[in-house]
Amino acid sequence: MRENQAMGIIMPGKNRPLLGALLDRRTVGAIPFGGRYRLIDFMLSNMVHSGIWNIGIITRNKYESLMEHLGSGRDWDLARKDGGLTLLPPMLNDPASAMARDSLYLLSDYRRFLTNQRARYIVIAYANLVGQIDFDTALEQHIDTGADITVLYNHIDDERELGDDAIVYGFDGEGRVNDVTIGAAWNGPCDRSLGAIIIGKEKLLSCLATMIPRNQGSIARDLLQKGFGEMEIRGFRVEGYCRQIHDLQSYYSVSMELLDPVVRRQVFPLENPVLTRVRDEVSVKYGLSSKVKNSLVADGCIIDGEIENCILFRGVNVKKGARLSNCIIMQNSTVESNASLSYVITDRRCYIKEGRILSGFESYPVVIGSDSVV
Repeated sequence: MRENQAMGIIMPGKNRPLLGALLDRRTVGAIPFGGRYRLIDFMLSNMVHSGIWNIGIITRNKYESLMEHLGSGRDWDLARKDGGLTLLPPMLNDPASAMARDSLYLLSDYRRFLTNQRARYIVIAYANLVGQIDFDTALEQHIDTGADITVLYNHIDDERELGDDAIVYGFDGEGRVNDVTIGAAWNGPCDRSLGAIIIGKEKLLSCLATMIPRNQGSIARDLLQKGFGEMEIRGFRVEGYCRQIHDLQSYYSVSMELLDPVVRRQVFPLENPVLTRVRDEVSVKYGLSSKVKNSLVADGCIIDGEIENCILFRGVNVKKGARLSNCIIMQNSTVESNASLSYVITDRRCYIKEGRILSGFESYPVVIGSDSVV
């Protein structure tokens, strides 16, 4: 990818109440994932590995945690004089109004910012995706085909992976989009949107100038669904593991899939590492009474109890006699002696008292908000 040919815009996404307590104090991109990462790390890393060095992140509300995580962008090599990482704060003072606005309205707020960029193409994506995307190859296809818009998608065989507002594409024999279905019930295999598009900068600015005055603010409904008959919209199929986080069940199931070594190698390939904020921690300390089976344990943890099929973030302390199975325990949480947890997600700095018994189900895990004492 030639320097300054494309820039990235990472959208905040919708307020998703189905993510429950995980969004009490943060935005979607700041949700912890996989023991040491945040969800936004995957999209940032995909862009950086594809040669996109100019990235703007649009925020809505509760973005303090995201700002703390991103800092200057140094850990993604985005602390640059030319381009780099730019946080774009909300334009409205009313958080409720900001949260209700569709994507094109948000982009319209930053038309001056977009106009001043030297990039010819804009990659627009959301921060709720886990997986690897080669934007460089997608951009080459976009340029070679002369498309107005290129949508990124993957093929799935199980419709249960679709969220309530999932977008499903249909294509003609030459790869052009000829159908866009949003939020409908679907049976069988389909081509699911990954929430990312590539569009020329001038084309985007032209669309904003004509669509916003007509109260057309949705990328999915107004730009893609109404536009595929008038514009050249093509698809780029993403191979390999790619999942979207849209509710607690998808967050839990995608997290648990990391315990499969095959999935883990696809999500965290050595040639394209997922970049995140570097935090120096001591190694894990395993006590004489500890038992650990099929789990991911981050640095700084102290394990004296028993864990199985669990993901433990940095600084978790599992005391002697405690038993954890199928749990996600986030940073600096403590599980006291003889507590028993099964299918539980605890946010940061939770304290589980001695002897407590908490049990959820694979389809409905128990979620405990940050700084809670149980």
